[in-house]
Amino acid sequence: MTPRAIALLLSAALPPAAGCGGPRAPEAPVEVPAPPPVPAAERARAAAADFSGRLRTALRDHMASQGPVSALDFCHDQAPAIAADVMAAHGVRIGRIAVPGRERNPDNAAVDWQVPVLARFAAAVADGAAPEEQVELVVDGLPDGVELRLMRGIRVEAPCQICHGAELAPGIAGAVDRLYPDDRATGFREGDLRGALWVEVPRTANPP
Repeated sequence: MTPRAIALLLSAALPPAAGCGGPRAPEAPVEVPAPPPVPAAERARAAAADFSGRLRTALRDHMASQGPVSALDFCHDQAPAIAADVMAAHGVRIGRIAVPGRERNPDNAAVDWQVPVLARFAAAVADGAAPEEQVELVVDGLPDGVELRLMRGIRVEAPCQICHGAELAPGIAGAVDRLYPDDRATGFREGDLRGALWVEVPRTANPP
């Protein structure tokens, strides 16, 4: 057999080299494992930090560009929208409550499980503890469908006194009267306990 005939026989028997235009063998699908579930306490803390950070930044920027009177309108209109975004992002329920008898928005009054926790925060702060260090996780006695509840104290900071202090500028006082005719949230001093941020984690899979 001639060398040319041998070469032809070999080329017919061997598969085409990769990258030479021949069909590729089908690859087996790669299974990507699902991410591990996020613990409820971690979800609650992340949601609380996200909400606080977003609201603080939005208010600071709006006050710097539009002034404190406009910031009151902004907080009144946009704080619920920010809360809704955070709830959707983390798959939780979230809100704020005020010290009893010091509400600005009546919808932010403490209810059922929140009342004793907030009372414990108030007692600790009265004994000299920092409001922002008051954190409590509730895992017992929860209703069906709820895995965990978290509450964290809110401290009155210096900028808060513009709208919550003992003496409000006339423009601020007028805006408060217009937006919150039943307001009882003035007279605070820096370092006081303003209220608390609460988070409720449902007993479900990870948020989307």
